[in-house]
Amino acid sequence: MYIEKTSGYYDASGQQGTRRANFLILMQPGYNHKAPIRAIVRKVAMRQFGHFMMGIARIKGHSITLSGSYGADGLTCNVPQDVYDQGIVLPDDLVQAWNKGGGWNSAGSEAPMMRKWARENLSILTPKRKRGYNGK
Repeated sequence: MYIEKTSGYYDASGQQGTRRANFLILMQPGYNHKAPIRAIVRKVAMRQFGHFMMGIARIKGHSITLSGSYGADGLTCNVPQDVYDQGIVLPDDLVQAWNKGGGWNSAGSEAPMMRKWARENLSILTPKRKRGYNGK
């Protein structure tokens, strides 16, 4: 989910076409849904593809395809272990709020609390990335 307000492209009918800003991604390793949910923030540009907003986040050399809230239409993204290791564990109160949020293919009632937490913890949710060719 986007954690800040930004502008984007809107067509003549008012439909959003693109957006780029800091995006909160919830993730678990592979298909291990018993692992704790971790979070990371990346600047992500999303475009409208049919009924869906989709984009790509680059993390540890991987391209993670994102769609909708939290990167997987309100659910956690399945990511490689080295990407998962970059995130921080989502606090229990946020996990409980997310589980009870009621979002269906989107964020639920937990969204304001999740957005506030992400903004307050932005410095630890955006790990420093190596710059340059081949990470040097």
